[in-house]
Amino acid sequence: MAFIKFNKLWLILILIATIFSVLYLYYTLFPGNIPHEVYKYFSPAEISKAQKYHKINRLIYITSFLTKAAFLLWLVFGNNAIKLSYYTEKLVSGKYYVNVFLYFIALWVILRLISLPFSLLSHSVQVEWGFSVQTMASWWSDYFKSAALDFVFSSMGVLLLFVALNKWPNNWWVSAAVFLTIIMFVQIYVYPTFIAPLFNKFTPIKDQKIINMVKEISKNAGIKIDKIQEMDASKRTTLANAYFYGFGKTSRIVLYDTLLKNYPEDEIKAIIAHEAGHWKENHVLKSMLIGIVGLVIGLYFLNILIHSSLFLPYGKRMTPAVLAMIYLFILLINFDTTPIQNYISRQMEKQADLLSVEYLHDKKPVIKLQIDLAKKSLLDVAPPPFMEWFSYSHPSTMHRIKLVEKAN
Repeated sequence: MAFIKFNKLWLILILIATIFSVLYLYYTLFPGNIPHEVYKYFSPAEISKAQKYHKINRLIYITSFLTKAAFLLWLVFGNNAIKLSYYTEKLVSGKYYVNVFLYFIALWVILRLISLPFSLLSHSVQVEWGFSVQTMASWWSDYFKSAALDFVFSSMGVLLLFVALNKWPNNWWVSAAVFLTIIMFVQIYVYPTFIAPLFNKFTPIKDQKIINMVKEISKNAGIKIDKIQEMDASKRTTLANAYFYGFGKTSRIVLYDTLLKNYPEDEIKAIIAHEAGHWKENHVLKSMLIGIVGLVIGLYFLNILIHSSLFLPYGKRMTPAVLAMIYLFILLINFDTTPIQNYISRQMEKQADLLSVEYLHDKKPVIKLQIDLAKKSLLDVAPPPFMEWFSYSHPSTMHRIKLVEKAN
C-alpha cells in the first residue's frame, strides 16, 4: 500500500510558512505607528481609511491561505490523499489515466469550492469600498471563464505530467521544466490575442494628445511602440493602470480608460513614462527568465520531495495522490518565496520610477502621481516594514516619493 511520509523538507516548508503567517497576522492586526513625515502628504483621515481597507483585505488573504494549507495538510498527511486515489480507482475499474483525470477533477473542484467564499468576499469588499462596479452576473461570468480556462490547461498539464512521471521517474522534472518554459513564452503571444479579449475590449486610442504623449516618451526612452490601446476597465473597476506587452521588437501599451478619464495629463504622462521604463529595461523578459530559474529549482526540489516522502509498492505506477502533494508544495513554496519574488519586483519598480523622471525631465508629476494614486486607490502609504518586505510587489508610496525626491 502506498503511503506519504512527513520529512525534514516538509517541516522546513511548513515552519517558514507558519512564521510568516504569524508575523503577517500580527502586523495586520497591530500595524504600529505612522511616521510623522507621512502627514506632509496625507491627512489622518486618509491614512486611517486606507489602513482599515487593507486590514480587511489582508485578513481575507491570510485566512484563505491558511484554510487551503490546512485542508491540503490534512489530505496529504492524514493519508486521505491515498484513500481518495483508491476510491477513484474503484469508480473507473482500475483504468489508470482515467483515474488520474477523475482524481484531478475531484481535487480541482474541492480547492475551487474552498477558494470561492474568499473570492466572493473579496469582490464584495471591493464593491463596498467603491473600487468595483462589476455586477454579480458579470463577476460570475468572469469566474466561470477563468475557471474553464484553468480547468482545460491544468487537466492537460496533469495528464502530461503523469506520462513524464511514469516514463522518467527520476528525471521527469527536466521535461516538465522544458515544457513549462515553452508555455511561458507562448503565452506572451497567446494571452493578448486570445485570452485578454475574452474579458475586456481593446480599442486603438484616437486622442491625438495621448498619441503625441506616448510618441514623445518613447522617443526619449529610445523605444518603439507599435500600438496604443485603451482597455474598458471601467466596466469592472474604478482603479487605474497601464501596461506594456509584447516581445522582442513588437510592443504595445495598454491604458485603462479609468486612467484616461480620472487623471490629469501630467499624471497620465508619468504613468506612461514609468511603463516605458519597464519596457526599456526588458523587465518582462528579465522577470520571465528569473521565473524560469525559480521554476527549475522548484521542480528539482519537488522531485526530491516526492522521492523522499512518497512510498509506492514495487512496480506500481505513480499514484494520483501525488497531485495532492504537488498542490501542497506549490502553495507552500509560493508563500515561502513571496518575499524573494516581491523584492525582485520592487527593484524593477524603483528602476522604472527613476527612468520616468529621466524621460519626463521633471520630478513633480511623478511625485504628484504617487500621491494621487495613493488617495484614489486607498494605498497603505507607510505599511509596517515586514508587510512591505513580505507582500509588496511595489515599494510603498512614501518610499517611492523619497526615491524620486533624491533623484538627480
